Amino acid sequence: MKSGKQITLFALDCGATNWRLYRVGYRLHGNLVRIKGEPQPSPLTSFSERKLPAILTLNPEGTAIENFGEVAQVQLEDETSRDRVREYFKPCLGAHLESDPLPHQKRYTHAQAVRYTRALLEVIVEQIRDEKWRASAFDEGVRFAFAYPVHWGHDHEGAILEDFKSLVLGCFPEDFHPNVRFVTEPEGAILSLKRQGLLGGATGNGVTLIIDVGGSTTDIVAGKVDPRSGELLYLGRYGEPFGGGLYDAEMANYLADALSIPPSTLAEDPSSLVILRTYGQRLKESLSRQLLQVETASTNSIAQRMITLVTQDKQIYRKLIKIDRDTFDSITHHLHQTFQDLIAQAIRTIGLQDDEIGQVALVGGGVQLFSIVQFLRERFGEEKVVLADNPDEIVVRGVGLEFGISMGTFQPGASLVIEPPAAEGIPSEDKDRPESVWQLLSEEGQVYALDGNEMQVGRGKESHIWLKSDRVSRVHAEFRQTGDTLEVADLGSTNGTFVNEERLEEKQPCSLQHGDRIRFGNQTLTVGRVMSEE
Repeated sequence: MKSGKQITLFALDCGATNWRLYRVGYRLHGNLVRIKGEPQPSPLTSFSERKLPAILTLNPEGTAIENFGEVAQVQLEDETSRDRVREYFKPCLGAHLESDPLPHQKRYTHAQAVRYTRALLEVIVEQIRDEKWRASAFDEGVRFAFAYPVHWGHDHEGAILEDFKSLVLGCFPEDFHPNVRFVTEPEGAILSLKRQGLLGGATGNGVTLIIDVGGSTTDIVAGKVDPRSGELLYLGRYGEPFGGGLYDAEMANYLADALSIPPSTLAEDPSSLVILRTYGQRLKESLSRQLLQVETASTNSIAQRMITLVTQDKQIYRKLIKIDRDTFDSITHHLHQTFQDLIAQAIRTIGLQDDEIGQVALVGGGVQLFSIVQFLRERFGEEKVVLADNPDEIVVRGVGLEFGISMGTFQPGASLVIEPPAAEGIPSEDKDRPESVWQLLSEEGQVYALDGNEMQVGRGKESHIWLKSDRVSRVHAEFRQTGDTLEVADLGSTNGTFVNEERLEEKQPCSLQHGDRIRFGNQTLTVGRVMSEE
């Protein structure tokens, strides 16, 4: 029989452009903290491709959220509601404390940024309660951890961080506040990179430089990896309010000129620049994907998109915009120089020389910009620069690991046991392992093992269980395992989820038994309970 206290931790990275949610399970045996499996994406039905666009639409009275996420993003194209859309508000947190705030920090007041962040978080917390916890209230079995930029804790005597903590805690009952944690983004990145074995690549006894470029901030941490313990011995850190969103703003200005939109029109309808930012972001990302694919990259790479903007006075501006590398470099040259200066200042502040740096690990969504990657490779050497897989998920994955680390660090007599993804060659002394495990069998004979975490089923390739069929929704359903109980829940699919040919109600979990047949559209899987090989 299983023993020990079960803990489920939800990790959130509330970024300037997108929010991400991960989930990880722990078990406490006295002072022993054991992580169960790997941190896993835990997207909600409002998420798209494992992320939630940090955007919301206010109701006409401006008193509540009307829509959020991808739905609100679509409303940007509606000139009648566009002025009620709010996005990219995180950079404005703490802007009132700056003597000379940057333009993107002045889009909203600090109070507005706090209000919009809290309003969106309240909706997400409620969704987590309904879809992931299925309880009237969160109890001692759940924890939350939130990432934040490292400089928030230092600039202005930590005032920005205190306001962020206050707005987050305001989304939970007061007696639950001890279960809410806050983790610096670099700390999350370090834990995630270490977990993936990416911290040991520094040449010789060189310094590892971790560069985290987000939507609105850049954080840099330097350290040396202890060859015996694998720990990163901290040397210094540096951060500035510079991120990928600045490039989107410059692209918006370029598109306004290319479409010949009069400045007076933009002054009267400033919400038009919001949708131009979105178009600019998509063009930027498309061009970067082409140029970062080394095998297919070409100096002739071009990103193009038909831009259509309808202003509030019903004027229509439409044009096919093409962006090549030279054009993009011309538009963003001053930002590129700012980033170069930022890196130079960080190295000076930390007290390093370039020849001391043996590895540069890149994380955060902003590092996927080709000009940033190219500059860092040219400065430090291509062989030293490591672009992590899914760099925009590195921080949130690591935030999910921090709970076990901190328990091992701060509780007297505690120790941390992290179970590797594959336990080959490592003897297990965990007598609490189940004697049997759940699995799914397709009609073609393919076996899907269920690892105790949430596993999504869908047509989207990001799904844990990928079913290649037009009758299966991109995000179709989700398996959830609690102890020995296995459940499946439909996530609002078009063609439904059926257990033994009985259709499930949307978001209503159904307990499963050995031999049950589950149909997703036209794809059927059979539930099995088999003896564990361990």
